[in-house]
Amino acid sequence: DVIKVEPPSGDPMRFRAPIYKDIQDADKSVPWFTFNTNKRGITIDITQKDGQELFRRLVKTAHFVIECFPPGYMENLGLGYGELEKINPAIIMTSITHFGQDGPYAHLKGSDLVDTGMGGLQFLMGDRERPPVRGTTELGYAEAGVQAFAGTMIAHHWRRRTGEGQHVDVSVQECVANTLDTAQQSWDLQQYIYT
Repeated sequence: DVIKVEPPSGDPMRFRAPIYKDIQDADKSVPWFTFNTNKRGITIDITQKDGQELFRRLVKTAHFVIECFPPGYMENLGLGYGELEKINPAIIMTSITHFGQDGPYAHLKGSDLVDTGMGGLQFLMGDRERPPVRGTTELGYAEAGVQAFAGTMIAHHWRRRTGEGQHVDVSVQECVANTLDTAQQSWDLQQYIYT
């Protein structure tokens, strides 16, 4: 049972093109259909005290919290992993950010384009005679979703053995770099660039 928490204005993806049959309705976005099938939704303003309390009530019985706010945002609201595990010691919180929770780039803004560029994937795409190009879809976000799922399930396996929750930290840029297979090693060992 997946509950998607949306801000009072609704998830911006509800209005993202392409729109099914060009019907201007909050539920007719094709990306919305794609990524929100079989999810229930709730509107919560987690910046307000009442919204924070409602969120905490959801966490009491939740198994997972998946969030994609900038590092420190949830902590500043009193909803970081340290606080959530006090409510539910078995909670697994997975944070998906552009560059992870710490490190030199952690507080920089990013996008799928930036993540795939800094992860090295764009350099391998396109023709040798042209500059690097981006993919036809948000490949970095898709790969981060897959790897976030894997990390979350590993944490879930640990929780089943020990009863302990965990905070899973996912960097989209690192996920992209991980998809390059042996491209990085080929350069390091042979000075060969896959294209």
